[in-house]
Amino acid sequence: MDEPLSNLDPKLRTTMRTELQSLRQKLGTTTIYVTHDQTEVMTMGDRIAILDQGKLQQIGTPLECYHDPSNQFVTGFIGTPSMNFLEVTRSDGALEHVDFTYEISPELEERRLSDESEIVLGIRPEDIQLGDGTHPNDLLLTVDVGEPMGDQVHIYLDIGDQQLTATLDGRTQVESGNEVHLRSPEELIHLFDAEIGEALKTSTVEIDEDVSDALPTHG
Repeated sequence: MDEPLSNLDPKLRTTMRTELQSLRQKLGTTTIYVTHDQTEVMTMGDRIAILDQGKLQQIGTPLECYHDPSNQFVTGFIGTPSMNFLEVTRSDGALEHVDFTYEISPELEERRLSDESEIVLGIRPEDIQLGDGTHPNDLLLTVDVGEPMGDQVHIYLDIGDQQLTATLDGRTQVESGNEVHLRSPEELIHLFDAEIGEALKTSTVEIDEDVSDALPTHG
């Protein structure tokens, strides 16, 4: 199937996505599905192959590619809103950015970053949490724009000459001009080689293989 839902309106796309999954399960037939739509990738694929200009970047389950991407391209492609990327330099137990310092554990510095200096720090919007200013990695920023979505609210904040996106609980009250403390735990951040984009560290979220193995797969 080559982008079969691309010309449908959003509501019909959702309906047809469910119909196609149901049909595939009933037929028990392996299906190759080509798409640029991240929602279709995450919801319909048992295993996905991610290509960049015709070159294979990674093969894995949707959750493997989301939590444990092989490189910066993969992690930038999977997930909406896209991951935030910030250029930093490793220096004495910390990642130094022009506008902030992110302290890291000795274990991370020694085991993953011992030979690296120029690094790209990747933080998914949904892995950013509200802080209270008491943690060394709490970052005080001013909200530029807020987009309430009901169950979530996307907020956009300027950090230097870049824009940072954070996804918070929909009940969070934020308005343009508000100052907020934000933090992202070390176990959830991603780090990439600044030159070649190779992943140096991915999130340490464990995927429950017992649950996934119990589910039927046909594609």
